[in-house]
Amino acid sequence: MSRVIVASVPLAGHVFPMIQIAGDLVAAGHDVTVVTGERFTDLAERAGARMRPLSGKAAFDDRRLNELFPARVSLPPGPAMLVHDFSHVFGDPIPDQHALLQELLAEDPDSVVVGDLMFLGVLPSMHGAGIRPRRWISVGITPVYYPSDDTTPFGPAPAPDGTDQVEANRGFNAGLAGAVSGASQYIEDIVHSVGGTGLSFPNIFASLYHEPDVLAQLTVPEFEFPRSDLPEGLIQFVGPLTPAVPEGWEPPAWWPELDGTRPVVVVSQGTLANGDLSELIEPTLEALADQDVLVVAALGRPIADLDVEVPANVIVEEFVPFSQLLPRADVFVTNGGYGSTQQALAAGVPVVVAGETEDKPSTAARVGLLELGVDLHTQRPKPDQITEAVRHLLDTASYRERVTRVAEAYRKVDGPRMIRDLI
Repeated sequence: MSRVIVASVPLAGHVFPMIQIAGDLVAAGHDVTVVTGERFTDLAERAGARMRPLSGKAAFDDRRLNELFPARVSLPPGPAMLVHDFSHVFGDPIPDQHALLQELLAEDPDSVVVGDLMFLGVLPSMHGAGIRPRRWISVGITPVYYPSDDTTPFGPAPAPDGTDQVEANRGFNAGLAGAVSGASQYIEDIVHSVGGTGLSFPNIFASLYHEPDVLAQLTVPEFEFPRSDLPEGLIQFVGPLTPAVPEGWEPPAWWPELDGTRPVVVVSQGTLANGDLSELIEPTLEALADQDVLVVAALGRPIADLDVEVPANVIVEEFVPFSQLLPRADVFVTNGGYGSTQQALAAGVPVVVAGETEDKPSTAARVGLLELGVDLHTQRPKPDQITEAVRHLLDTASYRERVTRVAEAYRKVDGPRMIRDLI
């Protein structure tokens, strides 16, 4: 048995998989303490772990991001938003995260830290500030951003005729690193301000992977762009986690309608970027209102927030466990959440992706370039774009054939066991 600190920034999409990991480690006999936002205390305790909530700048409420980070609202998706988020959403919390980790490590210096990739409060202790954990296992819950001669985070860079592809990729990766270099310096300065020494983040997209003892990536190589120059052993591909069905959940009365008599299309904007349902949910309902399909809209928020008339072929729910719903679906329409997109692929379901914020463009690029679905290259698709994409996936068998092969790769990995083995 090990003492394990499972740490996550308090963003729901980060917390949920980390809580799932905590529960699995508890079941395996480890002594687990969860470190994240206080609003997730009940989830941590139900997983059988102790809870030590974050405080100060580390304890922001992800439901109030625009209010807490007002400068973010006016920023366009892309480098400017990345610099802001790296610096303020993930960088500013470092001192408070570090302080709490030091309290826990003082209780047991032999503890292992298992933290989501963007929980950066471990960095100071890895660079001489206080007690260093016995092992730092970072968990990649977003697509791999590691730079490569073979690809960028969004697939191979455009290479005009006569241009070497490797040089195109190198140029794009260097440009992206340069565009966010201000955030790299910002994080270095914060770590040094609390006593860390020698931290160097020349390329934040590479450094994030080299700092932990090991990086457990929640995917399979089949949902990644090939990188022939990826250092051996740097990333352990452990596959995605399948969320457990909430205790007490029962199939709703409409469940028998998922009987295969007509195609089922599931649409969701996830748990974070669902503040404006007019981005994807509402145009999808309009797009498919006259199609011979059954649409299930999982809002992730109260049904009353939906501001359009619900068509006759649409079922609206605040929450439906995707582990139960997606195996019965034929197409998944999403804004590109990494976890939910992979849940669909693992269930053998092709995907329509429309997302431009956070890591969503990178997820969308993988779906499109690996031909596992359609990347709409926008956050606000028009209804006719959605109609065309859904019909294309329903009418083109090759997409489901490719997704079926990826689903088989997912079935061959046991993420929870592999993470336990890393402890």
